[in-house]
Amino acid sequence: MEAYDLLGLAPGASAKEIKKAFRRLAMRWHPDRNADPAALEHFKALRAAYEDLLAGLAVEADDEDGADQSDDAAAEDRGADADDIPRGADRRQDLTLTIEEAYCGGETTLKLEDETECAECQGSGEEVLMHTRLCAHCHGTGRIRSKHGLLGCKHCAGRGYLTKHACPACAGSGRMRTVRPLVVPLPPGLLGGDELRIAGAGEAHEAGLPGDLILRVRLARHALYRLDGRNLLLSRPVSALRMLIGGELAIPMPGGTRMLKLAPGSATARDLRVAGAGFPGRGGQPAGDLIVQLAPVLPDAPDAEMRALIAQLDTLVAAKHSRHLPDVALWEARWLHDRPDAP
Repeated sequence: MEAYDLLGLAPGASAKEIKKAFRRLAMRWHPDRNADPAALEHFKALRAAYEDLLAGLAVEADDEDGADQSDDAAAEDRGADADDIPRGADRRQDLTLTIEEAYCGGETTLKLEDETECAECQGSGEEVLMHTRLCAHCHGTGRIRSKHGLLGCKHCAGRGYLTKHACPACAGSGRMRTVRPLVVPLPPGLLGGDELRIAGAGEAHEAGLPGDLILRVRLARHALYRLDGRNLLLSRPVSALRMLIGGELAIPMPGGTRMLKLAPGSATARDLRVAGAGFPGRGGQPAGDLIVQLAPVLPDAPDAEMRALIAQLDTLVAAKHSRHLPDVALWEARWLHDRPDAP
């Protein structure tokens, strides 16, 4: 009686009910899941009660129950330590993330498909008919004509009528496909190839704990960002005039826009590198760098006002072209020294 009370069962519970009760309580009291100091002893008591009740049942076991009893006997030989509890198989699948999701972290929701016992027929695959029904295969005769003569109808066991039929909910399989949402926490800085282990989200076990779900991270291609290890790379067009005079430059980041200081320099393609501003570090790895590849762009189709300003700038530059345009000055000195208006 104490074993039944410990598992929350009424006397006479079936093997299936005993296993279901133990599985539910084991998930709650297993020391891997319960930090209570008393969890281990309570788990041992639950397992002992579970094994005692199963051992005392005089039932005709099918192949699956026979396999379970073999597992139970092996576990009993090893002792009742918490580590001996059977576990379901691990489940593996890919998890595709955007660069933004991997950079910032947070959480994402997966839809997991499970196969469970049909609740309508309790896994039997059959439904008891309220009224007997004439067997459609033998038309109530209980016999099927074949090349070997008349044989007993296998669909109605030769009775000519049916008392059960295939469960309509599961089409006679005894199993149901269900979809459940699973919220997965995402640490910041995930890279392609990283793995996340979600405890208890794997395959179920008839009398033990479920396995784990192992997610392998894949990063979707991005129109702007590229990764080189943990370095985050992107290309940005910049006004050639801004590259000459410098100033602040807005850079789109996976976590939001960031303002960077652009030093004055030449209006040629160059990289702007910010140490530690790339992909966040993870697992002891330092954060990567942010590398912005700057591409100078000249004004296109300037209007009259802009042309006047450019003309003033060109006059100013030409006055000191040996300093500001050394290549132009060298070329002109070589090839234009004999022009009529040359000084």
